[in-house]
Amino acid sequence: MAMGDSFSFREGSELSSGDARIEAARQPATAEDARRRGDAALRQGEYEEAFRYYKLAIQMDGENSERYMQLGDAYAYADQPARALAYYQRARKMNPRDPEPYFALGEIYRRYGRYDAAIAHFKRAIEYGANNAFVQFKYAEVLALSQQYARAVEAGRAAVNHEPSNGFYRFWLADLLEQIGDVEEAMQEMEIATLLNPEDDYYHFRYGLLCIENNLLPRAIECFQRALSLKPQRALYMTLLGDVYTLLNELQKAERAYRHAGELDSYDRAELQRARRIAGLDNGKLEPHSGDSSR
Repeated sequence: MAMGDSFSFREGSELSSGDARIEAARQPATAEDARRRGDAALRQGEYEEAFRYYKLAIQMDGENSERYMQLGDAYAYADQPARALAYYQRARKMNPRDPEPYFALGEIYRRYGRYDAAIAHFKRAIEYGANNAFVQFKYAEVLALSQQYARAVEAGRAAVNHEPSNGFYRFWLADLLEQIGDVEEAMQEMEIATLLNPEDDYYHFRYGLLCIENNLLPRAIECFQRALSLKPQRALYMTLLGDVYTLLNELQKAERAYRHAGELDSYDRAELQRARRIAGLDNGKLEPHSGDSSR
């Protein structure tokens, strides 16, 4: 402050003027600066502060639809989907051939259970250029939720074709194929998924269930043994290994597996019931066995 200015104000007004200048210095200089500050506040969980910065970015750069997307994303992240929806719709109207608002709207509509609207928006996102593995997967996911299984499989295959080395998309497709009864293709996709993700015990476990369903019992043993090599203490896997030995009438091995599994907790008991249902073992195939403490 210049010396002459120091005599222009009383002491109180000097402080308020200084505070005003400090506050002005704290304000973002550009919309991008406001966006960065909004991102930082969002990461810290300071939602209202983040919203303030994103709104300021809109005030400074209101012709840019991306600013509305950023505020919509912030509301979605803060679990305020209704507000997110409003800003995504504004972004879509401003730039109707941008795939991003359609994808974001599809996610919000899916969250609300409005599957038809979600499908329409995901489809439009793909048409306008968001034709990649992740978007195809999300499209497939909501198609499956709406029980449009043939279209869901088609979209799931598209996701796999976009990223053939991604084991997750293959695993998801295998699970869907198994649900609709196409077990042969499900087996193929699940086998590839396990090869792509050899350190994922759950993939080996699910492949083992498919092998039981197809009466490929020696292969099922290999799958559960691989799962156990990754998670040796998982009682669920050991119990299912006992089930396979029971089906093969190798009762001593079954007894050892059941005994090693021990008493299953409530979570594993529920998972065992579900796994046996997937593998087709809830229809009387397994005879009661004294060594199976889960029964």
